[in-house]
Amino acid sequence: MNTHMEHKDIKQVVINKIKNKEVVMRSRAYFVWQVVVIAFLAGLIFLLLTYAISFILFSVHESGEQFLLGFGFQGVYTFLTLFPWWAFLAILLLGILTEYLLRRFRFGYRTSLLRVFGGLFVMAIILGTIIDFTPLHNFLLDKANRGELPLFGSAYESIRTPHRDEGVFRGVVDSISARADSFVISHDDFDNDADDGIFMVIAPSGFDVTLLSSGDRVYVAGTSSNDVIYAYGVGRF
Repeated sequence: MNTHMEHKDIKQVVINKIKNKEVVMRSRAYFVWQVVVIAFLAGLIFLLLTYAISFILFSVHESGEQFLLGFGFQGVYTFLTLFPWWAFLAILLLGILTEYLLRRFRFGYRTSLLRVFGGLFVMAIILGTIIDFTPLHNFLLDKANRGELPLFGSAYESIRTPHRDEGVFRGVVDSISARADSFVISHDDFDNDADDGIFMVIAPSGFDVTLLSSGDRVYVAGTSSNDVIYAYGVGRF
């Protein structure tokens, strides 16, 4: 009996709110379009999230920065310095925004933020990895190098830029010394800037220079002085 009375009271409260225009009546079409718009925005944001993840993966291996993780503490520190944190922050913001939009659906209210975000993040990583194996980013990189990518051009152009101020160099092996303790590299990305040139690389202790051959593309981390690089790590692409 009490349950029936409570149900009746709630019904009367709702009716009174409608009469007093405290509750706005909406058509079914309004809610359908609302779901469509939210689903579209959530899908678009998820695609951007996937793209950001794939860009980070492409940037790290195409630039050679993954070599830094094997160059000891100094290499790891440099890796963190060069890591595209702007893309990582974009991933966090996009993930939170996607989760917020999904909560507008009825099932979203019963799903924790951690579970939704975790599921989206795992899916985005999988799709981002798949995209990384496609020629998409290489295509965009080539367009950026030709000055034909105005929106993300600078982000792509920085991928292959040697960061001399951070002690990072890229180049092609020209020759190896007879004592096998050093080698010469050259770098020319055809833009006539300060990172072009020829450098003598003093190999780090324990590195077998004989593993290198003329024409190899290498990634070198170290300190430079007068076009001489005292390397603490060398990686071959």
